[in-house]
Amino acid sequence: MITAKDMKFHPSPNKDPFWAETNYFPFHIEEEGIQMAAYILTRHSLGVALVDITAYQGFNSGPDNLLYYDKHAHLPIQAKLEDYKLANGFSVKAINAPMEYEVDYVGHDDTEFHLHYKGLAEPYDIHDAERDPITAKQKAESKNSWGHSAYTGHFDQTMHVTGDAKLLGKPYKIDCVTTMDHSWGPRAEMSLPNMSWFHGHWGKDLVIHCICDFDPANTDKLGPLLHGYVIEDGKLYGLAEGSGAAKRDGFLPLEIDMTVTDTRGKTFHFVGKSVSTYPWLAWPGNNNYSALLKWDYEGRTGWGEAQDCLNMRYVVQANKKMAEQAA
Repeated sequence: MITAKDMKFHPSPNKDPFWAETNYFPFHIEEEGIQMAAYILTRHSLGVALVDITAYQGFNSGPDNLLYYDKHAHLPIQAKLEDYKLANGFSVKAINAPMEYEVDYVGHDDTEFHLHYKGLAEPYDIHDAERDPITAKQKAESKNSWGHSAYTGHFDQTMHVTGDAKLLGKPYKIDCVTTMDHSWGPRAEMSLPNMSWFHGHWGKDLVIHCICDFDPANTDKLGPLLHGYVIEDGKLYGLAEGSGAAKRDGFLPLEIDMTVTDTRGKTFHFVGKSVSTYPWLAWPGNNNYSALLKWDYEGRTGWGEAQDCLNMRYVVQANKKMAEQAA
């Protein structure tokens, strides 16, 4: 169970230099097909923080056509995780913890945002067996998995985001539903396994969030489902099972077709098509092939984000294999 104390740092018990703790605060502008996010990865034992502010629109195969980019790999770490401001102008304050945040940024090239994140439900602790029906099945999970390493502690939380943003001088009113997350644990830069993390939001009354295993170099299948939840009419239900498939341009997700069943036994089939994509090198050694998707569920339109997280060792080996097959 996630409580207000989990807004604070969870330092490594043995001062592991690879221990990391993260915050991720995304938002999107539907009418423009813009996905923007702020991400921080702290290495508490080393006293440094990586921060990344990125905005993308349209289909991007690399950073050349990004709308906005502000990344710093070695800023001095902040004293607190629940209330901090970094040297690049990014700040976060948890209020009414763990349900709300004030997130602000004043950057370069006339770009800034001032946002309020309010949880639509409590944070979803993927390690809480009473909440997550899949957790009990994962006792034999590989010790190399995210759940035993980077996700020693992890929660996802669906948020209603409101406020103002200015991107390269153009102002926007922000009013969207999206999902943030917070993780802590040992996170080596070159050895994490694959993970597909995605969500759809059909207003504030229906949300579906999924974390899946996948192997995109060898199959279009998504699954098995590792964790996830549904929020329907203000109530949160863990996902019991799910599977799907994805179409890609290389490793970038273009379409996702997914079916999940929650703890009530209710099944949801939803399909999403990307309106914007970007291969986001979130930290050294890991590329998150990301997309802003427009989702359909029973004729109803929703919006959400996909991140297909691939270790660069996997990407290099997969590209070599595909080149050999093509030859």
